[in-house]
Amino acid sequence: MIDPKLETAYIIGNGASRQMVNLNHLPNGRIYGCNALYREFIPDWLIAIDRGMIEEINRSDFPKDRLYIPPINEQFEPIQLYHDLNLVPADFTGPTPRSNAGMNAMQLALAHGAKQLVMIGFDFIVASENIGTSNVYAGTKNYDDDTKATYHDNVARMRYLNWFIDQCLGIRFVFVFPVIDGSATIWEFTCKNTVYGLSYEEFNKWLNELELTSDVIKN
Repeated sequence: MIDPKLETAYIIGNGASRQMVNLNHLPNGRIYGCNALYREFIPDWLIAIDRGMIEEINRSDFPKDRLYIPPINEQFEPIQLYHDLNLVPADFTGPTPRSNAGMNAMQLALAHGAKQLVMIGFDFIVASENIGTSNVYAGTKNYDDDTKATYHDNVARMRYLNWFIDQCLGIRFVFVFPVIDGSATIWEFTCKNTVYGLSYEEFNKWLNELELTSDVIKN
């Protein structure tokens, strides 16, 4: 499901499901994290668009040359999305809703040349209000109720995600998703480009197999 021959980027969201993966075991490939991830794991790049998080990160020891703050126009969903889906009049020029750091991280990884994106902790793809709006850092600094995503937000995020994937010809997208009580309910991917999915169990099995193979080669 994950093509080892492709230049791969791991995009780490902060949905609670990502706690099912030990990020220290990720194989070679650039790692792009969002917002408060730096509190417990240092990615190759950290992406933030919320003022509170940007200020927090700037006051921290995280390397400033690896913090990416997108240009203002990229901190909002593209106007072209709304025109392409006929959601607005032809003369509409904005404003559009805020983007999210996960989408900006995907854009940065592609700009760096990645051909395969593996998304971990993107819980908004889960069609469950509790799971889909979860966040590892809920209740901590800069993660109060005012910043919490809603179920409605996730519907809009899926619309943006589907549109975005359709703009990325030749890119392989892999989403790691949680299985709860033996089942997984994922929002429909309406994009024309191919999207792949792996449960956390399958993904961790793949990581373990990679580690075993690496150990055999080293020995």
